[in-house]
Amino acid sequence: MTTTHAQVASDHDAVIMHSVPVGTSHERAAHVDEHVRARFLTPDDADWTNDGAATWTAGHISGLTYSHLAGSDHLVLHNRGSRDLGVLSTPELPGTDGTEFTHLPAGSSMDLPAAEFHILQAERSEGRPVLVGQIVEGRDPQTDEPQFMLDGPGPGEVDWSDRDPDDLFWKPGDIDFGVPVAPSFVFADPMAHGVHHTRIDGEVAVHNRGDGPIAVLTVGADGPLDLVVADPGESVPVPPGDAVCYVQAPRTDDSPTLLGVMWFSAGESMPTVLPVPTRRDHLDHHYLTPWSADWDCGYPDQIHLDAEAAGVTYQYRAGAETMTIRNTGDDAIAVLYNREHERAVAEVAPHSRMTFPVCADADTGQVFSVVGERVDSLPGRSATFSTSGAVIPGTSGKPGTATNYGSVVIMLGTVVYSAIPKKNLYLAWSDRRRWLRKSR
Repeated sequence: MTTTHAQVASDHDAVIMHSVPVGTSHERAAHVDEHVRARFLTPDDADWTNDGAATWTAGHISGLTYSHLAGSDHLVLHNRGSRDLGVLSTPELPGTDGTEFTHLPAGSSMDLPAAEFHILQAERSEGRPVLVGQIVEGRDPQTDEPQFMLDGPGPGEVDWSDRDPDDLFWKPGDIDFGVPVAPSFVFADPMAHGVHHTRIDGEVAVHNRGDGPIAVLTVGADGPLDLVVADPGESVPVPPGDAVCYVQAPRTDDSPTLLGVMWFSAGESMPTVLPVPTRRDHLDHHYLTPWSADWDCGYPDQIHLDAEAAGVTYQYRAGAETMTIRNTGDDAIAVLYNREHERAVAEVAPHSRMTFPVCADADTGQVFSVVGERVDSLPGRSATFSTSGAVIPGTSGKPGTATNYGSVVIMLGTVVYSAIPKKNLYLAWSDRRRWLRKSR
């Protein structure tokens, strides 16, 4: 599989992702040829009806990761498994109108069209479509994170060497896997590697927001099930079931490097001595949040940053029900705002933008506070072995000094205060064109 730096555009902005080439909707249409139609259920098939579920047979999926631009409907699937997949994206279920089909060959990545539901299928079996999972867009109101519901592989279904050809991670087939004596594990701080997890209605995903690859090794009651490698910016959906997930960084001096362990029993997440941080932990470690210990310390205790120099701008049209904050700089930012009567935090990656809801007739100020990453954070302490061989849990470190760029306040559909530069639509398009010229 050839790996490139794929550039995925979303309106005026783009997200840089380390992945195989990403296809577009035009390429999707071109690839739905008769050979593909014969292998997958497509929207023009007579079986694609409101009662189509009766014709499905169940299957399994492995090696799937995704990239999701928070606050947008941009979702990219990366198929690192050994089997081709097909995706039916439909605006509304059980309705089938407006459904689009995406072919996702093994070893490829593809952006999905905007839709509320995405149905994942493997190749037909005895003429019947094979259902392997479903994605529901924007299921988590706090993050707009999609919810993945997948049927994972069974024991013996995965070619381990194919998943990790460079032998970066600990897996079945390695000389130190499945031996009577435990391997010489090395423990690393998950916060330092940008790793955290989310849980939406019981469905779990592990997110890689660091600078290097990670891997999730899943082991069930009957043995190892899957190894999924995620590049920076990607996430790994974890299939449900009783299992243990070993979240890893690449080996250190040939020793397996563990970032955390997740244990699931009867649908519940069980405590472990190597916990993987939650999204709340991740945000609090990197930014000022409403639940931070220093939330009420006030502006004098924060470092004020120059929004214009950092490329942080906003766009709002009077009376509109949405406003956009753009981050054209090289550092991540976060936006604190009210969503459905509660305070929410959204992370905006470098060279991307995010759109936020606005109540245009609200007679109280709606505040959108933009903060930068903390500075001088103290590193965490990794887990260690005691003299008796027990694991001593590590610590995640101490968050550093908070930073901020300023706020935008909107009331009655009008901006009443702003410490963030405003950029109109024409200038935003100009920035977009300049970015594209530089990227070529």
